[in-house]
This record gives sequence, structure tokens and C-alpha cells, in this order.
Amino acid sequence: MKTDFKFSNLCGTVYRKGNLVFTPDGNSILSPVGNRVTLFDLVNNKTETLPFENKRDIRRLALSPNGSLLLSVDELGQTQLVNFRKRTVLHYFNFKDKVRDIQFSPDGKYFVVGLGRNVEIWRSPGFTREFAPFELHRRLAGHHDDITHISWSHDSRFFLTSAKDMTTKIFSVDPIEDFVPTTLSGHRSSVVGAWFAKDMRAIYTVSDDGAVCVRRFRPRGIEENLVFGEFPREESGKRTPTVWFTEHRYYTMLSARVQSASFNPGTSLLVLGFASGVFGIWEMPEFNKIHSLSISRKKINTVAINPTGEWLAFGSAKLGQLLVWEWKSETYVLKQQGHFYDMACIAYSGDGQYVATGGDDAKLKVWNALTGYCFITFSEHTSA
Repeated sequence: MKTDFKFSNLCGTVYRKGNLVFTPDGNSILSPVGNRVTLFDLVNNKTETLPFENKRDIRRLALSPNGSLLLSVDELGQTQLVNFRKRTVLHYFNFKDKVRDIQFSPDGKYFVVGLGRNVEIWRSPGFTREFAPFELHRRLAGHHDDITHISWSHDSRFFLTSAKDMTTKIFSVDPIEDFVPTTLSGHRSSVVGAWFAKDMRAIYTVSDDGAVCVRRFRPRGIEENLVFGEFPREESGKRTPTVWFTEHRYYTMLSARVQSASFNPGTSLLVLGFASGVFGIWEMPEFNKIHSLSISRKKINTVAINPTGEWLAFGSAKLGQLLVWEWKSETYVLKQQGHFYDMACIAYSGDGQYVATGGDDAKLKVWNALTGYCFITFSEHTSA
């Protein structure tokens, strides 16, 4: 009789809460499922549930740019540092507060954590087991309400923090001469996200009331857009006074609130997910609408764009939906949904290739035990 059982895969649900993360090659996506993480291989149509687990439901995921380190943070701020390639846990750490967002820098040397109204910069740990791999670099403050989003500049020198206080702040990783943290205001509601343009000549900010602002970096009193990070100086050597100017203010013209947002600097695509289950794609900075579609009956909690900008991933926590959409061909790459309520029964097929699950949502789902995908759903029942 076998006693050395090993965890193989997780079936029955595909997404619960938290953010979705694409791998650097853009062919796979990480989805938090309760206190575990499931990897969906979108090219080979396979799933893999990673062997580690958090104590509580996972709130945030962050993957290093080279795809080697994974940070898994639960609801209480307890974090696991994972060697993603070897699927092994390297270290446990507790931030001692709810993590609002966590992002690696593009060069992989740092990661920034939003804790309530404050933000902390940490040096990225190595790939070996150490006594204290987490090293705090700087702790910054300035927001008057909880942080909602963090994003980096492509050169890893600056990062943006957005918050419920309707502002976005620009911070630097290290102190820079003549630079002070800058506050961008003008929104009338909580800011959902903010990003640098690829050329560093603009910042795009989005609030949950559907307002999108295009901000430019200019010398004071001169209509000439500058590259942020290259601070000009006068002939006397004194720094030229500069200002962030709101060039355009656009509105999505949709009645629903913005729940999630993502931006791809390479393609200049802005994707917004709304509380009505609709998502839209706009091209920046002109804010030209490319596409919109209703994909769910509940709000879209998270949006992610793969590095090439071809695939869009959406997660709806209420329905347990995970969708990957190829916007150019307007087709689904992945469309999975778990049970809406608890599972009531389960049965294996005779050959062990399929698993049937019945839930309190009056639905019967059949899953492929090898790939982990649900390939058919029966909804003829009227009760559990």
C-alpha cells in the first residue's frame, strides 16, 4: 500500500482573488487560487499547481523580470520567497501589514511594497538560502490614504505610487540632486493606476470614475516636453524649474466604475476593467478606443497584459473566472470558471483521466486530470 502520496494538481477553481502575473516569455500566467498558485501554460494547454502554500489566501504575486524569483503574499502580509524555476521555498518573511501592491524593478535589483499609506523599497534577495535575505533600502511616506498601485520607470530609477487620496506620487529609488518627491493631483476619485510612457515624456493616470489624464514634463512657462530624469540646467549651472502639466483629460464615457487597469509601454495599450464586467482597450496618448467587450456578469477584479501586448488576462473573483483574450483576432486563448459555491461531490472516471465535480451552484463540471482544464459544464440541474 502506497503511503508516499504527493500533491499533483488542483481542480475545481481557477481564480479566487489577487492579481494575475504573466511569465517573462508571455506564454504562461500565474493565478492565485486560495492559498496556492496555479501556473497556466497557454501554449501547451496544461496547468500546474505549485507545491508550496501560504497560510492564508494569497493577496499579491510578484515575479522577477528574469522569471527566477516569486513573491507570494497573503492577506496578513506573510510572504514566501520562492525559487520559481525549482519550485522551492527559500525564505519566509512577514511585512506585518496588509500589502496593497508589490512590484519588482525592471532590472530586478529592488522591489517596492505598498503597506497602507507607506511604501518600502527592498533589495532583491539572491537564489540561495540566507539567514536574512530581505534588506530594507528606504522607507517613504506622503500619501493620506491606502496605496492602490505601484509601477516602475523602465530605467529602474523612479517609481509611481497611486492611492485612494486621489493623488499619484513620483519617488526615486536613491536620493537624486535637486529632485524631490512630486505629487500629481487633479482626479476627483481614487486613482486606480499610473504608468510612465516608454519614452519617459508622459505619465498616464486613471481613476475609478473613468477619468484618464495625460501629464507632460515641461520647463516652467515653456511649451516643450522634456524627458523625465534628464533635469536641464541653465547656463549659470542652476537647475531649470520644471513642472508636470496635465495636457489632456479623457473620460471612458461608461457608467460603471473602473475596478482594474493595466498598461503596456511597448504597445502603448491601456486596458481597463469595469464593475459591469466590461473591459476596454485604448491606445495612448491619443486615447483612441480600439475594442470593448462584456466578458462577465460581475466586476473584473484584475487585468494583466503579456509582455508582447497580444494577450489580455482578466480575473473575476465573484464568479471565479479566468479569461485570456487575444484582442487582435478577438478570440479566447483561455476561458475557465470554477464553481460559484462549494463543491458537494466528486467522482473519477474508470480510467482515471477525468474528474467530475458537482457543486451547490447546481452545475456539474468535468475536468481533465492531466491538464487540469474543465472542458464541459452541465447546467440542467435546478438545485445543488
